[in-house]
Amino acid sequence: MIAPVNLAPEESVAAQVHQRLRLALMRSRFRPGEKLKLRVLAEEMGVSSMPVRAALARLVTEGALEQVDRRSVRVPVLSDARLREVVELRLDLEGKAASRAAERATPPEIDALAAIHAEMTELRLSGRMEEMMVANERFHRTLWSLAEMPVLARIIEGLWLQCGPLNAGLKAIRFLHQPEEHPHHEVIRALRQHDSALARLAIQRDISVYADALLRRLPAINAARPNPEAA
Repeated sequence: MIAPVNLAPEESVAAQVHQRLRLALMRSRFRPGEKLKLRVLAEEMGVSSMPVRAALARLVTEGALEQVDRRSVRVPVLSDARLREVVELRLDLEGKAASRAAERATPPEIDALAAIHAEMTELRLSGRMEEMMVANERFHRTLWSLAEMPVLARIIEGLWLQCGPLNAGLKAIRFLHQPEEHPHHEVIRALRQHDSALARLAIQRDISVYADALLRRLPAINAARPNPEAA
């Protein structure tokens, strides 16, 4: 379930709905091929249908959703070729963000990043995979922010939007990396040493292992997609 929208005078309801739906897509709240039902979403978030309709239209424009007909939108089903393209772009752009972060990050910021990874490891070891994946997203999002390149961060987030619905297919895999060998350790070390090249390579290794697992499971993930009723 998506949390209700908290009305804030400095931010429009439509903007809040849009951001919550973006996060829901990134965090596998919806599955590939699933139709999004406007009335259900409006009830979950405690808002009228108008801001939900506007947010869905905006997500279609961003490529995170696709229009089925005049009344329905759904989560895209990624082909092998499309996923490979998204992964290639992530490798380039997140590598650039990590490289820039190594030049700019301060010790307190690096400590905060290390704390997120420690939380992620604890969640993984206790089998709380859904929470672990949220913590992993926070690690990557924090790394992008350390680059202080907001345009680049927004582009990367758009790529995560496309991968997010597939991540549910990885929840049954407890370890993609052994905890002591996780590339996040190298990312943190690279930031502490202001080693841009190592930061780039470490985050790219992290993405590559994730992508290889996802590509292997893609046929099964797509085969298991829902057969939704019209929204």
